[in-house]
Amino acid sequence: MDTMIAYCGIDCAACDARKATLTNDDALRAETAAKWNAAFGFPENPALVDCVGCSGDGAKIGHCAECDMRLCAMAKGLATCAGCAEFEACERIRRFLADVPEARANLALLRG
Repeated sequence: MDTMIAYCGIDCAACDARKATLTNDDALRAETAAKWNAAFGFPENPALVDCVGCSGDGAKIGHCAECDMRLCAMAKGLATCAGCAEFEACERIRRFLADVPEARANLALLRG
């Protein structure tokens, strides 16, 4: 399976928003909006489910466009937070990874 690891460690290739965007699948957009509304309070509007992945050029979904981790890594010229010299001391990534174990695992692999 292909992977596309975001700055924060999430696998964008596995994200339903990206899949729906790349395949122009309106049913998946609606399903994703409903699922994220229940889980995160995301607006239940399929038109907002439009993303090509956080490191690619083009649309970003919701918070990903303004994500502090993304903006910080981009400013430092990093491919992901895994390459940051401040990774271990970073409160921002620590709080995020506490809630997203799959992202933690992806960054751990990248850090070696």
